[in-house]
Amino acid sequence: MTLPVAFPRSGHSLRVKTRRTSAIPMLQTVISHALVGILCLYLGYGVGTIQNTRVTSECSGSTIETSTDTVVIPSVPSKRNVDSQHEKLSRTSPFPNKISKLVYDFATIPRDSFNELIDVGVPYDDTVPGSEDVLLLYTNPKSLPNGTGLSDDKISMDPQKAMENCHTVKVLLHAPSNRQQKYSQCIAIVPQWESFIVHKFMRVKSLGSPADLSEPFTYVPRSQKEEGSFEGIPKMKIHTQPSYKGLVEYLQNYDRILEELKPLFQGAMNVKKDKSRIIVVLTCNKGQSELFRNFVCNARAKGLNLSHVVMFATDLDTHKLSQELGISSYYDESIFGDMPEQAANRYADMIFTRMMMAKIYCVHLALTSGYSVLFQDVDVVWYKNPLPYLESDTFSEFDMVFQDDGSRQARFSPYSPNSGFYYVRRNDKTLLFFATFLRKGDVLLQAKSHQEVVTSLLNEFTSTHGLRVKVVKKGMNNNFPGGSEFHNSKDFMREMILGKRKPFIFHMSWTENKENKKKYFEQLGEWYAMEDVESCVGLDCCLPQPNITCHYKDKPSKVPCPHSPHVVEGKGKSFW
Repeated sequence: MTLPVAFPRSGHSLRVKTRRTSAIPMLQTVISHALVGILCLYLGYGVGTIQNTRVTSECSGSTIETSTDTVVIPSVPSKRNVDSQHEKLSRTSPFPNKISKLVYDFATIPRDSFNELIDVGVPYDDTVPGSEDVLLLYTNPKSLPNGTGLSDDKISMDPQKAMENCHTVKVLLHAPSNRQQKYSQCIAIVPQWESFIVHKFMRVKSLGSPADLSEPFTYVPRSQKEEGSFEGIPKMKIHTQPSYKGLVEYLQNYDRILEELKPLFQGAMNVKKDKSRIIVVLTCNKGQSELFRNFVCNARAKGLNLSHVVMFATDLDTHKLSQELGISSYYDESIFGDMPEQAANRYADMIFTRMMMAKIYCVHLALTSGYSVLFQDVDVVWYKNPLPYLESDTFSEFDMVFQDDGSRQARFSPYSPNSGFYYVRRNDKTLLFFATFLRKGDVLLQAKSHQEVVTSLLNEFTSTHGLRVKVVKKGMNNNFPGGSEFHNSKDFMREMILGKRKPFIFHMSWTENKENKKKYFEQLGEWYAMEDVESCVGLDCCLPQPNITCHYKDKPSKVPCPHSPHVVEGKGKSFW
């Protein structure tokens, strides 16, 4: 019997025949038909896997048509060889050959699953339709998951499986597109040696101009917005030179101050009942001291231990108040003597900006004295001691932990850290971070934002030095809520007031001035300071029960305030 080993070109048919002998015609007929049947079955399997191949078989009289020029039948059709041929013939890259060394294949991973496995520390917003998956790009065949090829479906894969052969993963955070948005964005991945910097080009006439498709591409800073605004650059005479004076004074007195702080910090650490190794640092001037008084009175009424708290007073009046309230306090005229005593009139005014330097000094001093630090503004109240939680396994891999500010402005991206409540673990990375921060006084003066400069440094240090940063996400499960929840999340605030949510602290951020902060605390039932403090001293000025006072019907309140006005007349629904 003779078997065919090749097929003619498409358009021709081939009839498979056998030669018979006269001795046993019937037996050969049976054998030949059986072999031809096996042949047809095998060829149907092998050829049928090739794309754009048409096979028509008549196996009892046997006509086979194919568009393939030549198919060679292996002598031992093992499953391994068949699978190998199938893989080679069916692989089709989704990308052109000219970028085959840049990107080889892709997969997608459910966004929430990816974020649980790869925690970059940012406060991820909730997943929304159209952006449910993470796009994963494979750079070469070796990076593909085991048992998969180019043609295999890799959509919504398990993250462990999808990345099992990835030695390194670069994470790029990108805002989902919105069809209604005015400006469009493109992403370019360029073949080149390793880089961890994102370069931004925009079609603008000049820096500060709005984006316009008729303009050429211009290199722009990360803060440049499509609408045209951007953060400026510090000016030598206005920002840099004035910042030198404060830095020089601080550094000249640095060694002396460290010696003076030793007994203060040691006293804060000698607490038998609480073995925490964190110094709680605050800084305050006379203008904000009413909020500081309320923090202490509030915590005392709840029986909370404030032994770890150290106040860095920027004036003598605040220093004296701290001592009267039983709080360890430090004041040094050489570095704080010219700090303003009055309260800031609004966020980012010059008084506010100068106080931001004091926030840097006190954390730097505590860190270099050998302690980890919880820094907080005075407009914070505690429900539970947050120190054990910050030292728990929940945050063990992180060097810095921040409250989520809630703002999603580009200048605060991607972390949106609230610089009024954060934890710093003392190590080489955080020491370098604050040593660098000290020299950013001119940037802070120009930006008028402690938070913006912190964000910029976080971006640099996470990339360059591997600093691990965690921002605790705002929203319903937040243990460190603040102004974002107060003004934007009625559900959270109702549950917190009713005792269904039990966070560690509350920070009255996102509030323009001290007067409004006080009113909002009074509504929440968190104001424990007497109004008339001229006739009392220290803890005698604290109330045993909160002074609950209605001010606005549309803001969170411990009790309904139906007869109070709206914050803005005629706007906003009643909270209860």
